[in-house]
Amino acid sequence: MPQIKREYPGKDAQQIYEKVDEVMERLTAKMGLKYDRDPAAKTGKVSKMGISGVYAAGDGHVTIDLHFPMLVPGAMKKQVQEDIERRLDGLFA
Repeated sequence: MPQIKREYPGKDAQQIYEKVDEVMERLTAKMGLKYDRDPAAKTGKVSKMGISGVYAAGDGHVTIDLHFPMLVPGAMKKQVQEDIERRLDGLFA
């Protein structure tokens, strides 16, 4: 279960949540994933066929937990993780 953490000093939870929500909206539409969000809690969840991810935005950071079924190839897991990391790295660029 990979966990991705990114720090954004000087950004509050609302700013981070809004940016992550925009990224997740585009990503889930492109990949046909189910996307549930909770703006009050500043969290969200994506899922499809056993693959799921949850994120939580807080002041200065975001944490994403990914869950893959055992049958998903390692290369695919790595590709998904690297894509998410790349998008997070450019969140406020």
